[in-house]
Amino acid sequence: MLDVEPSLSLENAFTRKLRTHFSTKPEAVFCRLIGTDAEAAMTWRDLHTMAQHFRASYCTAGLNPGDEVLLFIRHRPELYGAFFGALLAGLVPSYMPCTSPRQDPVIYWSSHQELMDRTRPAAIVADRSTFSEMQGAGLRSDAAHHIVIDDLPVGAASGAAMVRTGGDTALLQHSSGTTGLKKGVTLSYDAITRQIESYAASIEAGPSDVIVSWLPLYHDMGLIACCLLPAYLGIPVIHIDPFVWLARPELLFDALVAHSGTLTWLPNFAFDHMATVAARRAADYDLSKVRAFINCSEPCKPASFDRFASAFEASGVRASQLQCCYAMAETVFAVSQTRIGEPVGRLRADARSLERGSIPRIVPADAPGTGLLETGTAIAGIQVAVYDEGRQLLPNPMVGEIGVRGSFLFSGYNGDPIRTGERLVDGTYFTRDLGFVLDGRVYVLGRIDDLIIVNGRNLYAHEIEALVSRIEGLKPGRSVAVPVFDRRTGSEALTIISERKRSASRADTELRRDIMTTVYSTCEVTPSRIHIVEEGWLVKTTSGKISRRENLARLQAGSRGTNQNEG
Repeated sequence: MLDVEPSLSLENAFTRKLRTHFSTKPEAVFCRLIGTDAEAAMTWRDLHTMAQHFRASYCTAGLNPGDEVLLFIRHRPELYGAFFGALLAGLVPSYMPCTSPRQDPVIYWSSHQELMDRTRPAAIVADRSTFSEMQGAGLRSDAAHHIVIDDLPVGAASGAAMVRTGGDTALLQHSSGTTGLKKGVTLSYDAITRQIESYAASIEAGPSDVIVSWLPLYHDMGLIACCLLPAYLGIPVIHIDPFVWLARPELLFDALVAHSGTLTWLPNFAFDHMATVAARRAADYDLSKVRAFINCSEPCKPASFDRFASAFEASGVRASQLQCCYAMAETVFAVSQTRIGEPVGRLRADARSLERGSIPRIVPADAPGTGLLETGTAIAGIQVAVYDEGRQLLPNPMVGEIGVRGSFLFSGYNGDPIRTGERLVDGTYFTRDLGFVLDGRVYVLGRIDDLIIVNGRNLYAHEIEALVSRIEGLKPGRSVAVPVFDRRTGSEALTIISERKRSASRADTELRRDIMTTVYSTCEVTPSRIHIVEEGWLVKTTSGKISRRENLARLQAGSRGTNQNEG
């Protein structure tokens, strides 16, 4: 790969911004990384030096512009250096999750084989221990160059960046669902910069802001809002190790106070989680200077906001600080955003009027019904509309599938033209989310597909069912995965119902253990409840398919099998 001197007339706006920050603010802090017992500051000079070392390593490996690079890196400075070094080398990076201490490495890495076979990455970046895990699990990745971050050179790295234009692919954003079937969302440099500029304007982000986050960078909320946006704007970000945050969630508040944080993004479950485990220290924090706690990634729940506001009233939290955003990787990030500094609008609707094709019937706040939070108005550059089952436009405020158009849509799903053609039609991306638009404000009700969101993790029911069906002693094809909203956590909880084979001799406790281990090791989500039922218990539709909705209703009605167990 040949180095060329970047031309301002050709270079995309994002890497041009990076190079500007490298030269104009070398001593300013780009990121502070908070881990188990340490905090490390990374200046723009540090980032530039490390990115150059990675760029040189990619060149030495013979990688070419446009090659895909998968990054399996834990919470350390190389997490950023490898990514931005790939951009400077003209490569297409993608952040990927590593194993957690509770996961079975063999199950976890073997579940990546389909992803490796489909995407055929040119290189994989990880440390020695991660590569050892992959090898021990039998993951076949020899076709890709292995870039070992432990062997990164420490001397000076020279050479100019590779020019990439705005229309070139910048990165792949993989879904956060089951690893083997992740969708790689292809995003161009133009799409990323247009999204960032539009979204930054909607939240009035500026040089006085400090972003504080515990979000992993392999998810669009962490990647765009808490990595690329601050990198483009040149504002600092405080990044807490996600695993450390789970064990010590109050670290978010500690960091907001210590570093005068002004913006933070949280999935809905985190509002409830913080209210449960960190409220005891509410009086210790002054959170009044935080401009916005932005609820994103899951359906936003009024009860979660109320619980958070009540728990941290002593910290100075006001209703006007609690905001909502509707976002997805296919639009780079935000589709709509509530107005910063104003309380989020909410309404209550008759639940029966929220079915597809209906017009929501608003009821008094104290009447029976479903409470909803708005997710704001569409940000500049995006148009939101609602469609019926035949993808015909519906008048507002009828309930239907949300479709989005705009100047920063994704280019398609990597290596999956069929799925791309199904979802991206004549410039409109059909989200498979149900919702409606009232007075210009977007309300999101849930998913049409079998998507289950558990604590910010996107899981597809049919993928969970396929995993479980391979377990010895269970009837293949006779399991269902369904979501049940858990008011305690503010998120959906995963419930699995599986039929055992009549001839199976394995105890139900063994079957439940295997289901728990398989699902967690593959998806990093623990099922809330597991029900083992007798063969023939599950209900089918008239077309012969197992109905998730009917089986959930049967379960909730108490008509369970004779050998059910709860997790």
